[in-house]
Amino acid sequence: MDVKRRSVIAGAGAIAISGVFGASAAAGTPRKLTVAARSPWMANQVALTSGNVMFLGCPRYTPSEDTPALVRRDSAGQMHPFPGNAWNEWKPGADGRNAFVYLNSVHIFADDTVWVVDQGSLSADAFGAQYASPQAGAQKIVQLSSDTGEILKIIRFDETILPAGAKMNDLRFHGAKMYVSESGLGALIVHDLVTGETIRRLSGRPSVMAQKVSMTLALQPDGKEKPFTPPNADLIEISQDGRWLFWAAPTGPLYKIPTDYLNDPAMTDDELEKHVEKVSDIEFSNGCAMDTLENFYSCETKSGKITVIAPSGKTATLTFDPDFVRPDGAFISSDRKLYVPRKPREPGGKADAPFAIYAVPLPDTIDGIRLGNAVTGSA
Repeated sequence: MDVKRRSVIAGAGAIAISGVFGASAAAGTPRKLTVAARSPWMANQVALTSGNVMFLGCPRYTPSEDTPALVRRDSAGQMHPFPGNAWNEWKPGADGRNAFVYLNSVHIFADDTVWVVDQGSLSADAFGAQYASPQAGAQKIVQLSSDTGEILKIIRFDETILPAGAKMNDLRFHGAKMYVSESGLGALIVHDLVTGETIRRLSGRPSVMAQKVSMTLALQPDGKEKPFTPPNADLIEISQDGRWLFWAAPTGPLYKIPTDYLNDPAMTDDELEKHVEKVSDIEFSNGCAMDTLENFYSCETKSGKITVIAPSGKTATLTFDPDFVRPDGAFISSDRKLYVPRKPREPGGKADAPFAIYAVPLPDTIDGIRLGNAVTGSA
């Protein structure tokens, strides 16, 4: 594969994002959510190409859910397994090296290819301890053509980058640099697509670890709630210019660090910690997004709010739905809409299919905060 053409998120192939903004939102008036798509499978991630072709990440939460893991929406609005072969047909106990086991992230960047993070293992609570540790090679990052489903790249890390208990969570790019949050043990991973050099950063340090919380989140088939142990480093974003990497555990706080320091293998974690900056406290959040003006969009799990945190520290509620159940991995499209998947709460309090993907157009400003475009990872 031509790395410069297909894998490096950079240069001449970058998408040109329009500088035309929408109307301003009245102060204190959250924007209205609309249903953009429905899926027969539980979805926690959404991403769109520059032509608005939608992809969903549909992980296996329970043995009763028979999911293809990754799906694409066709022109008629129907969802189909993608790429539509053995990659979508994995079952517990099967070989997971070249199949989707548990997709925790789906994202699309400047070259319109699809990138997914496969943790390669399942929940011990739901599936049993034998499935809680990934088979060798099952935990991976996969790049696919959004048009044909061709597998363009598979990235696997050894035990020095992913020691036992590590779980890759999400990823972002700037140029040839890929940044991955690791939520199992807590760390950040930096990978260079050109040189192949990979370094594990801030492993187990306070800024990548979740705070202790007492809350219940996951709705069960019987309608009862189950105690939830939050993952460590999870949310991850990068600034438009690539200078700052942002991350947080769902419990917060949100942190940032200059990527020049993070990318320097000569800098130790002790030295690196001195350059970590706290950005803001956040409410418990499972998903996020960032725009080109460094506004951070936090998908608040319990409140049903999407909160915008400006670089100044000012906050505003972009949208609010009291019926939100675990809004998750958000995505800003090239036409400046924020998409977010969530479980619908059906009458009687039951969360069930069909699952909804919601969208809200980004206004020019909200409560005095100017909003930007999609960050596409182009250098």
